[in-house]
Amino acid sequence: MLVEQSVVCPLLIGRDAPLSAGFDILDRVRSGMGSAMLVSGEAGIGKSRFVRALVERARATGFLSLHGACFETDRAHPYAPLLDLVRTCASSTSPALAAHYFDGAATELVTLFPELRSIFPESIAREAVDPEDDRRRLFHSFTAAINALGSVQPLLLVIEDVHWSDDATLDLMLHLARGITSQAIALVLTFRSDEIGLRLHRLLADFDRAHCAAEVKLRPLAVSDVSAMLQSIFGMQAAFGTPFVGSLHEITEGNPFFIEEMLKALLEDGDLIRGDGAWRARSLELVPVPRTATEAVARRLSALTPAAREVASIAAVAGRRFDFELLKTLTRHDEPELLVVVRELVDAQLVVEETADRFAFRHALTREAMRARLLARERVALHRAIAHALAEKYDERAHDADEALSYHFFEAGDWDTARLHARRAAERALTLSAPREALLHFDRAVTATVNAGVRPDAVLLTGRGRANEVLGFFAQAREDFGAALLLARETGDDRSAWLALHALGMLWAARDYERAGDYRRAALDVARSIGDPSLIARSLNRVGNWFVNREDPRAGIPYHDEALSIFERADDQRGVAETVDLLAMSYHMAGAQQRAVLAYERSIDLFSASDDRRALTNALSVMVACGPSHHASAGAVTASIHASELLASERAIHLAADIGWRAGEAFSQYLFADCLAWRGEYARARRLAHASLAIAQEIEHLEWQCGARRVLGVIALDLFHKEGALAQLTAAHAIAERLGSATWLRWTGAPLAIAMARASRPDGAATILDAVDRKVPRSAANGAARANRTLGERFMNLARAEVALARGDAADAVELIGDGEAEGTPRASLVRAQALAMLDRRDGAIAAVKVARHDARLQGARPLLWRIDAAEGAMHLARRRRLEARRLFDAARETASEIGGALDDSALEATFRSGVDRLAPPPSARTASQQAKATFGGLTRRERDAAALVAQGKSNRDIARLLGISERTAEGYVAAALAKLHYSARTQLAVWAAGQGLVIEDARKGRTRG
Repeated sequence: MLVEQSVVCPLLIGRDAPLSAGFDILDRVRSGMGSAMLVSGEAGIGKSRFVRALVERARATGFLSLHGACFETDRAHPYAPLLDLVRTCASSTSPALAAHYFDGAATELVTLFPELRSIFPESIAREAVDPEDDRRRLFHSFTAAINALGSVQPLLLVIEDVHWSDDATLDLMLHLARGITSQAIALVLTFRSDEIGLRLHRLLADFDRAHCAAEVKLRPLAVSDVSAMLQSIFGMQAAFGTPFVGSLHEITEGNPFFIEEMLKALLEDGDLIRGDGAWRARSLELVPVPRTATEAVARRLSALTPAAREVASIAAVAGRRFDFELLKTLTRHDEPELLVVVRELVDAQLVVEETADRFAFRHALTREAMRARLLARERVALHRAIAHALAEKYDERAHDADEALSYHFFEAGDWDTARLHARRAAERALTLSAPREALLHFDRAVTATVNAGVRPDAVLLTGRGRANEVLGFFAQAREDFGAALLLARETGDDRSAWLALHALGMLWAARDYERAGDYRRAALDVARSIGDPSLIARSLNRVGNWFVNREDPRAGIPYHDEALSIFERADDQRGVAETVDLLAMSYHMAGAQQRAVLAYERSIDLFSASDDRRALTNALSVMVACGPSHHASAGAVTASIHASELLASERAIHLAADIGWRAGEAFSQYLFADCLAWRGEYARARRLAHASLAIAQEIEHLEWQCGARRVLGVIALDLFHKEGALAQLTAAHAIAERLGSATWLRWTGAPLAIAMARASRPDGAATILDAVDRKVPRSAANGAARANRTLGERFMNLARAEVALARGDAADAVELIGDGEAEGTPRASLVRAQALAMLDRRDGAIAAVKVARHDARLQGARPLLWRIDAAEGAMHLARRRRLEARRLFDAARETASEIGGALDDSALEATFRSGVDRLAPPPSARTASQQAKATFGGLTRRERDAAALVAQGKSNRDIARLLGISERTAEGYVAAALAKLHYSARTQLAVWAAGQGLVIEDARKGRTRG
């Protein structure tokens, strides 16, 4: 057959040799280096051929091969390819072996796919409780099962056409790829490069960052490749000629599938014939050849029997994949007759057999071409028939086929039934953390409800709004939540009103804190009117957190305390954990880092016990930042015993990536970068901050863009890259203004003002600070109120002090940072020391420097340590204590050199070293005499002369006579040389002088003195 002969043709030709690269990856996998392989190309470019050849090679070298595929309709079916993989395992080995290896994942698999009960008869479906928990269990158990298979023999997993996959399956594929690196397992994912959606784009970026996948790109064939393909199919006797090959390439654009379909059409029309031992074709210009694959398929369909065309049409409406039993139900054929018809479709290369009960169209275009040939009325009738057949087949109570029933009843125009199944399918998708699929079903449910002449209810609209919110569709989510609230108020449905208000409060939190606060307070009022303690506590937490985001954490703490009491009385451990976590954030923002760390430690224990990995990620990230970090540097910080371990392991980052929480990954990355920058680990910090910014921009998360840019700006400021610092911090501050966040206005305004001051723009810096004060009024700055300053206020105060110093107003800087107020805050102690030195209050300045150095050492703040040494060196230099100044400058330069040497950017390193030279100047150039002295252990010229004479065996009297000095002076030179070299005997000095090649010759005898 033509297709079978052409399987390897496009693979072994062309410049990239993709199949060879695939074979090399299989060889590495056999040695125990698990890897993922991404195979991409345009529609019909040869991905299926590539996979078939790869599978053949894998099986020949001892691999077990499991195969799955995604189809266009699978976008609404979470985890559909898993069903294929398990079934393939059962058919390739045995149901018993499949049940054995997938035993740990059986409960989750049966919950997803009730039809797998035949393979796992003893497993009982789990009742959905928490979508995230269910998702985590599935990911871990399925990966463990795959690893178990891979430990027995090399394993090849293939999932084709993941561009049609649901989001949840893509998340699982990333988790699986990260979990197979130490096993002999190859994961192959194929996709159309011209149909990469947003989620697949994210997955590819994740693979790129994780370095756990190799990419194989299948490109269109060149003209020479088409010629080679024809020779491979038809043999060396093919005599098609250059014009034919060129035209074939032009029409098909080098797409192997289109070429294949074109050749089949030519063969069927008799325009491609074999005569005199060679294949020949008429000129394509003279033949009405189809110009697209769809047209080619349409021509092939005409050659089928009427019965085959009827069955193909029904199957095309059913979907890319279809069941034999469904066809038997929908047609007039008995099983033997239907087998003959399906065999005709298989022989025509339109359909492939997947299992004994299931078939699929070989190509999506094949199915699309057949479906397009039907009249709209015919499609509606077929959808209705398929829907009713499915409804009779599946258990209505189990909701096994809600996704398929939703689709077919909707296309059939049966609105009442469609909205029922669409709603259930949407809710199921949300529980499976598949928001994109949920939105598809919610849209279908809303449309069907409206078409049925019924007004969508508030719960349905809120559900669709949640899906829109998760996907980042703000305007659509706002519209849904607003409509739900209006409807709930009209109907007097208080619970639905609370749900909508709560959702609106969460939605607006990242865009407009004032509007978020209005909705949250309204939700609290509704919750109190209902009298439901759980709703009251949840509302209290949201109001408390709103105060935190308004830079008033102390006002928010009582709300969290009340919520905690409610949850503790109800023994609601999830509510307790969430509330303790929010309390910890309140303490952190209030500047009470020790209390924050204690609260986070408790929340981490609670989240770990409940395996709430998302909340655990958040708590771990902020707890580290409560310790030594730029993030907490405006207040007193106690070094955390956990910080170094957590930073080294990057546990929070890995947790976020593991569960596919993109926002959490960006959040933890920029906080960890902040902590690393405080320690001077700039290369790693910059990599994490840039990665965070990339994710935040990709998902359009403004807050984390703000945070990542702030970290990058602070790092640039530390490294004297003023332009870079101003660019990043200006962008961060603009985002803060767009957010309207009091917290971010202060947290970005303060470092931006410092950057402007260091760039010799103190007036502009003062303007920035004044503008922030107008938008976020500061608290009283005197007396006991100072201790109650928020962390944001302390950042602003520290920035004002540094700006005052830049202006030469040292007295104002000292007033801003009072005596004793800077303890535990080395940044503040350093600014105070510099201001006191400027006022010539030397003792106070030295005392402040010592406090700064002590605290910086405790916090491991190496970048601050070298600046402290440089600042104290400058103080000593001003008092003409040059030796002490030199010692401190050298110490500063040594620390700075270690930091700069670890940078991975040579230009940035040069900028940093130039800045270091300004603050801690290098030693001045030595004279020839000084250089010689340094070379010979610090001995002066006369001392070196005396040593040389000692090496000649001269006495002190001889030395005095030869050098023309007194004997006492000669004795002094020898003693000084012994002391400087730490020797106790003249013999040692003589050996040293001889080794150095020192000589002394009397000038009267014509000798040279050395």
